[in-house]
Amino acid sequence: MTTRTCGQTSPATGSGTWRACRAAARICAVSAMLPALAMPAIAQSAQWPLRPVRIVYPFAAGGGGDLVARTLATELSRDLGQSFLVDNRAGGNGNIGTEVVARAQPDGYTLLVTTNATIAINPQLFRKVVTYDPVKDFAPVTLLASQPFALVAHPSLPAKTVLDLIAIARAKPGTLNYASSGSGGGAHLAGEMLRTFAGIDLTHVPYKGSNPALAALVGGQVQFMFVAILAATPFIEQGKLRAIAVSTRTRSAALPNVPAVAETPGLEKFESDLWYGLLAPARTPPAIIDRLYTATRAALSRPEIRNRFEATGTTLVLDTPRAFAQQIREDIARWGGVIATAKITPEY
Repeated sequence: MTTRTCGQTSPATGSGTWRACRAAARICAVSAMLPALAMPAIAQSAQWPLRPVRIVYPFAAGGGGDLVARTLATELSRDLGQSFLVDNRAGGNGNIGTEVVARAQPDGYTLLVTTNATIAINPQLFRKVVTYDPVKDFAPVTLLASQPFALVAHPSLPAKTVLDLIAIARAKPGTLNYASSGSGGGAHLAGEMLRTFAGIDLTHVPYKGSNPALAALVGGQVQFMFVAILAATPFIEQGKLRAIAVSTRTRSAALPNVPAVAETPGLEKFESDLWYGLLAPARTPPAIIDRLYTATRAALSRPEIRNRFEATGTTLVLDTPRAFAQQIREDIARWGGVIATAKITPEY
């Protein structure tokens, strides 16, 4: 019985050699097709966006993060010639909307604007309910902006500085109550950081959102709290609350005469802020990430946009995807340490 090589026109029946040749030929043919099959996807990435883009913000409308998301959507719609639409997916302390993006198609048409709460804090605190991985399930695009918390007190509290507040807490351990927008949120963790750094005894009173927490503070039901500077400013201006400090390492342009907590002796390492970041689902093509980053940086770097945010105490950052990824890793480690040291347990 004779056998034929792959180049011959008909096989010998039952020839193992021929079957091997045919298999090899099929592999070669498929390999030759792969570049052609990839070309449409590559072309679409280069031309992105070809249709409307959804930006999920995992909290209710209103507030600093929603303002950032909607400003970004407006500017990108104008610059890139497609509609960018904000989708408020509130619930689960931000976990629900964040998970929507983690499970979305990595095609550049579903994006996430969120805070450090859902990326650096929630996955460590709500382990039983958070199903996404903050590192593996997302492709960072850029850290958009950051905003300090303001440490504000009811006027009846005789504390004008952080040292005053610490002295009162040490004189009457456990009698000072501080509010927050919810257990495990950034404002709560800022309070716990102050408690552990200063070595004082404080009582945490969580509320369901910053508005009811502020209402309780203005009403004198609690003595102080950390809150986003944008939310606190009207009450400070009206004399209903006293600004004691800001939580970032340096002072805020929105409250230039208010010192940073870190200016207090012994608290030089204190730093806590609320940041807003832009992310895409993991495995989003690098070409889309690059174009989105470039367009975002150009859109939000305009002087009128920057001035608008700085007036609210929000600082635009707009760093690279790699730098943002590093920031996420550092924040996960930092807040994980605070959660462990303070022995914080979730509400659910």
